[in-house]
This record gives sequence, structure tokens and C-alpha cells, in this order.
Amino acid sequence: MDDIRQQLALSLLPGVRATQWRRLAFWSPAFLLAASPDALAQAGVPAGFIKSRQSLDWAKVDSILAWMAQSEVRLLFLGDDDYPALLSESPWPPVRLFVRGDCALLERPQLAVVGSRKPTPAGRSALAILEPLLGSGLAITSGLALGIDGLAHQLALNAGAPTLAVLAGGLDCCYPRRHQALFEQIAAQGALISEMPPGTASMAPLFPQRNRIIAGLSLATLVIEAGMQSGSLITARLAGEAGREVLAVPGTPFNPQAAGCLQLIKEGAILASDAQDVMLALKSWHLGPIKAVEASRGLPAHPVLDNVGDDTTPLDEIVERSKLAVEVVLSYLLDLEMQGLVCRVPGGYVRQRRQSHV
Repeated sequence: MDDIRQQLALSLLPGVRATQWRRLAFWSPAFLLAASPDALAQAGVPAGFIKSRQSLDWAKVDSILAWMAQSEVRLLFLGDDDYPALLSESPWPPVRLFVRGDCALLERPQLAVVGSRKPTPAGRSALAILEPLLGSGLAITSGLALGIDGLAHQLALNAGAPTLAVLAGGLDCCYPRRHQALFEQIAAQGALISEMPPGTASMAPLFPQRNRIIAGLSLATLVIEAGMQSGSLITARLAGEAGREVLAVPGTPFNPQAAGCLQLIKEGAILASDAQDVMLALKSWHLGPIKAVEASRGLPAHPVLDNVGDDTTPLDEIVERSKLAVEVVLSYLLDLEMQGLVCRVPGGYVRQRRQSHV
């Protein structure tokens, strides 16, 4: 507990961001907090830190620790073994993460799903793109906002799939208030995350900071219905800056709430019209588990391949014939497509015949 107390105190000092935090890791927290300014300077500790140390507030530190114990909240620091690896590799990882719920979910492969706070019926129906993915082990990550964010969280919870909500303010207060029940459900079945200490209100400048965590945790970001001024475009931009895939669901050019998605597609985002588009974007993660499932269950790919014809075979027909779950069929189809044995075409799949060479 002393080590956590010291690290928390360091992380709360003004100006301590990822770059400086990594530099400070050369010295022990006890030395940084207890040594004299002259001793710190002689050891090469940055002058900015030595100055900021004057603002140490131990009462605040102890108050946060007491709240954590009462609320069953864990605290992860950049550099810890259980700090999420993908987030640490992003350009701007937070120094600390307060986590309420299942910390292990932070290491799950995650898909960020963001979009309009006031989705149209078309935007709501587009969430169906997620349904075939919810049994694959993929976690849905979003920001608990009204609209697409909240609907994506609820869809995952209803399917028994993991979901993570990243908040702009502290975990001691749900924002928006009307999502209190969803907030508690995610805490019980998923994970709530924030870099902000308790007592931090969800103010406008904090939302882009929240968005960078959503993008940094996730393998890819899927945008479902977003206007040109939507904060979802910030998440998409940050995902691109972190080297992650960006996908967007297209909409009619006459719908202002689809304009942001269309712009993303113009700029190079992947057009996502079904779950297979998402799975293709995640293929670097997905190919490994396919082989593991095949080995453990003894299910070769031919139950799927045998049900793909020379003419276009719809996905639902392949699922019905193979008697396998849709997410399993999608996994095998992706593997078969990578091997050149099937080809995806409008309306379904066709079998690819290997040509013999004389």
C-alpha cells in the first residue's frame, strides 16, 4: 500500500505525463518524495518535477485511497505488468487508470464503438453489425455517452459479451445521470475506467482525453453515424494516430448525421457494412484463435467450406447448413478467404477452385 500511495502522489503532481513518468522510473518513489531538492537535482531529477513537488497533497492522496477501498476500485500505473499493453503502446498513454470491475478485460481484444448521441433509426439498426461478433471473445469499448455509445454497451451486456466504459470524469459519479443503471451493470459485468481521480466532474475539455483512452485500448474503432462536428471523429483520428484501424458505417449523403462517416471513408477509413468487414480489419488478432479453437474442438474448416457453392451462397445459408454459430462460421470464412479457398462477393461467398498447372 505504501508503494501505491507514493505512486499515486507522484501521478497527481502537475505536469506529470507519460514522458516524464517514464523518466522518473529511474528513481524510486520513496527517493523522489523524500529527498531534498538539492539531492534530487544532484541525482539528475528534472527541475520541473522538483518544483511541482511543492504541491504534494497527502490528504488528497489518502482520501482517494480510502474511496478506492470502499468502492472496490483498482489503480494501475503506466509500467505495471497489468497495465494494458495496447494502451501503453499508444502515443499518449495515461499515467494511471482507476478501474472498477474486471481488470482482466483491459487485456481483451477490444473494438471501440462510437457515434451520434442522437442516432436516427438507421443508426440504431446499424448496431446489428456487432451481433455476430459478440460471441467471439471481442470486447466492446465505448464512452457511456447517450446514443450509440450506450446502445453498444447495452447490446454487449444483453448478449453476455464483455464491455468496457471509459469515463471523462471520476468513477464516483455517473455521467450522464440517466445511464446510472447501465453504469452499475457495466461495473458488475464489465469494467469502468477513468484516469481522473474521484471528485472530477465530466467537463468538456476532458472528453477528448477520454477519447484517446478509448482509441488506445482498442484494436480498431468503428464509427456508427456521426455528424461533421461529432466527438466520435476525434476518437477516429486518435485511433489512426495510434496506428489502429478505423471503420465507418456509410449512410446516405442526405443525412447530416452520416456526413462524418462518409468523410472518414473518403479519408481512407474502412467501409463497414457487415460484421465480416470488421473481422477482416481485425484479422491480425483473429487468425490465432481460429486455429486454437480448431485444435481444441476438433472442428476442421471443411464443415464450412463444404457448404459454400460455386454460385453465390448467402452467409445465413452457410450457417444453417453447417449447424455452427454465426461467429464461428465468420471466423472460418475469414481463414478460408486468406487461404484463397473462398471468395467474398456481393450477397455471400463463392468457392474458389484451385487451378492446376501443366
